[in-house]
Amino acid sequence: MTAGATATYLRSLLCVSPLAPPGGVDTLLTAFGLLAEDRPELRLEVVGGGPLSRALRRHADDLGLTDRVDFCGPLPPPAVRTAVHRCTMLVLPHREDRWAGACSPLLPLRVALESARPVVATPVAALPEVVRHGETGLLVPPDDPTALALAVTELLDDPEWATALGRAGRRAAVCLPDDDGDDAEPGRVQRLWRHLIG
Repeated sequence: MTAGATATYLRSLLCVSPLAPPGGVDTLLTAFGLLAEDRPELRLEVVGGGPLSRALRRHADDLGLTDRVDFCGPLPPPAVRTAVHRCTMLVLPHREDRWAGACSPLLPLRVALESARPVVATPVAALPEVVRHGETGLLVPPDDPTALALAVTELLDDPEWATALGRAGRRAAVCLPDDDGDDAEPGRVQRLWRHLIG
């Protein structure tokens, strides 16, 4: 792979998460801070809103990341899909399974898998039947910025593996129900999905 191709690959991370304690965006910002110095071409886009918006922006500023992190606020589903399609990797750092609306990881997770984008997530943000560690994505424990940074680094440093995980994720995405759930196959995945979205 040429240097130019590598620079194109190492373009942007996307996070769709509430800017609230359950979302874990603070953990992601710390992890991104561990990566940023050695990867000047890498950016982070954060979609979501919440009460910690100002504090998280201050956290990014304290880490010297103000020009590298784009806080986009909440976006409607079509814009979330567009953001997933243009990202290099989807990162879901959620520490709790309480989310709603445009901040839910379920839509971006579906779009990322269907688009063969690699996914790094915590177990609470990903359906374990679909995102299997080392097979269709990477799973990291919540509240562990070092583990999160290492997982992202693994995929950035090995684009062939990232591509393979993305393709495996696309095959696994057939297990996910449609957006409205009407055409979903019955089973545990559907029950989990309905439980998560209430």
